[in-house]
Amino acid sequence: MSVHSATLHVLDIDMYIDEAASAALPFQAGDAEWVADLLDTFRDGDLDVLVEQLGALLASLRQAAKARQILAGINPGLLREGMRVRATRREGQS
Repeated sequence: MSVHSATLHVLDIDMYIDEAASAALPFQAGDAEWVADLLDTFRDGDLDVLVEQLGALLASLRQAAKARQILAGINPGLLREGMRVRATRREGQS
């Protein structure tokens, strides 16, 4: 598990802190910043959030695969023209 805050590096392994280690930390038990950091870390590993992100990635990959299949069958001349149009669009965005 990776904890966001550098000050919470001690928590990185098995979430265990001995008394000497906890005394050296710049927060006290019950510190709101510590709790907020743990909530952020928990959210990053939340399975529901990860499933949504993977679903969005999968949809994007499916669209790219379809585009690749279609592009493979396009006339080379039309493909060159399309590449020119795309380059022009990019120049306009810069």
